[in-house]
Amino acid sequence: MGQNFYKRDDRDLRFVLHEQLGIERLLELDAYRDFTREDFDMILTQAQKIAADVMAPTFQDGDREGARFEAGRVMAPKSFHDVWKVFQEGGWFALATKTDFGGQGLPLVIAEAAQEFFMSANFAFGCYAGMGPGNGAMIEKYGTPELKERFLWKMYDGTWSGSMCLTEPAVGSDAHMVSTKATPDGDLYRIQGTKIFITSGAHDLVENIIHLVIARIEGAPAGAKGVSLFAVPNIWVNEDGSLGEPNDVACIGIEHKMGLNGSATCVMNFGENGKCRGYLIGQQGMGLAYMFDMVNLARMAVGLESVAFGTSIYANVLAYAKERVQGVPFGKKGDRVRIVEHVDVRRMLMNIKSVTEGMRALVFKAYFMEDLSKAAATEEERKIARGRLEFLTPLVKAYGSDRIFELGREGIQILGGYGFTKEYPVEQYTRDSKILSIWDGTNYIQAVDLIGRKLNMEGGKIFRDWMDEVLALIRKGRADNRFPGEFTLLEEALETVMELALLYNSYLKEGKIDLVPLTATRFLDCVAEVAIAHLLLEQALIAEGKLRKQDINAADRAFYEGKRHTAAYYANNILPQVFGRARIIKIENDSAVRIPEDSL
Repeated sequence: MGQNFYKRDDRDLRFVLHEQLGIERLLELDAYRDFTREDFDMILTQAQKIAADVMAPTFQDGDREGARFEAGRVMAPKSFHDVWKVFQEGGWFALATKTDFGGQGLPLVIAEAAQEFFMSANFAFGCYAGMGPGNGAMIEKYGTPELKERFLWKMYDGTWSGSMCLTEPAVGSDAHMVSTKATPDGDLYRIQGTKIFITSGAHDLVENIIHLVIARIEGAPAGAKGVSLFAVPNIWVNEDGSLGEPNDVACIGIEHKMGLNGSATCVMNFGENGKCRGYLIGQQGMGLAYMFDMVNLARMAVGLESVAFGTSIYANVLAYAKERVQGVPFGKKGDRVRIVEHVDVRRMLMNIKSVTEGMRALVFKAYFMEDLSKAAATEEERKIARGRLEFLTPLVKAYGSDRIFELGREGIQILGGYGFTKEYPVEQYTRDSKILSIWDGTNYIQAVDLIGRKLNMEGGKIFRDWMDEVLALIRKGRADNRFPGEFTLLEEALETVMELALLYNSYLKEGKIDLVPLTATRFLDCVAEVAIAHLLLEQALIAEGKLRKQDINAADRAFYEGKRHTAAYYANNILPQVFGRARIIKIENDSAVRIPEDSL
């Protein structure tokens, strides 16, 4: 096994869950009455231990040994098998799924808190572990009772796994154009086609894989309404649950990637010999609608994964900066100092710290809304939570996954020459994280979705409700006379976002369509930075209250002081980028549109 680089702690995560979000409110809801705060704490403590002691030593194996393709078979890194057994023995696969088929029934916000530890330790392993429960949840929601009974127990306990098969050689983001065919065959369908970039499409960690395949039934209409979803076992499952014959599903190769080498990214052939069978999931023509249920959760997971990477990067470079002695501070004389005492290193550390902690608050706010959207006591509460969740999802997915690659660059810079070597883990974190801005819908897609749909949900009410929440905190901060400069910046940035939202509505009404995609990603960043500054300043006010107490210990005092300074740093150093982007947007320069292709 490789070296263990797991250095993170859980203090900030627990602060967000308990002191900021107050997730104990979930215990009052019918869905979670059987749990206690102690249950949540015990689960997270054990997850942290597994991440540190079991998963983290296998992190380098994923990169150095990697997934292998030999004679039509895919092998995961050898050490991953031991981790898989630990997950099976502890029931760690299906934490948030219902108990009906062996899930743990936890609130999603707790299940994903555990996942943050796991992803910090070994993201490549997590790519295998998450697919079975993810696919299982889709079958549980839309499949027949017979399929649920036949598949879910083993998908939730790690005996079987899953993959989501959407992308084709000529079809990526335009998923409605899929060419994979589904031909009726009695109660079943014959599936034929090729899928690419399939995460965990084949591997030797399990005895069977249940693929969810997007395909077009012969004779179905063109476009999205003709696309359906099918469950396709790698090995056929008999009615009694036993395994039958291979189902004419073949992995014909794996991708050789920039990063995430321990996770098998497969090219999958279905029905090359005309013998691949699958089950229709739900109704015909609803495949893309069903798939986006899973994709929306996957987009939230991208935000979580970005936080996990940021936390690992920060923990490692901070430890290095506190030990590495190099140079004399600018403008001073005397002995050499540790690089943590150099101002520019502190600036880079604060970039990583503030963005990562702000993203964590945003991600877990979204997960909390997901739980409330399903379990809150009244339909009105559930509706409000659903709206807020939909609004936050593109921010969660796109902002963090764009920033994490930049934070990796900062981490490598702090390490200096060592950062460019494989002796330290930050270069791998950085390579592994790049996929996050690409998969589950590119970040540009998130940005145009924010402008084209999310701003105008319910006639703009959901957007206005979010702005009202930010304004309420601004009023509270001013009433307490805390962080006056920071709250002024937040108010100005919020006003700027509101102006831009009105500007985009005018573009759509006036037919200035090209100006939307031209600047959409900039606008998403503006909204996300206001959202994060709001949450970090909320944390700072909480920390102020804690610091007024007389009986606070030294460790807590240092933590809460850190929250104050982190919020101030973000508000003064990151948030003002909103104003620069807004100026660019308002200039409305369309050179990128007008330049002839031959001149590019």
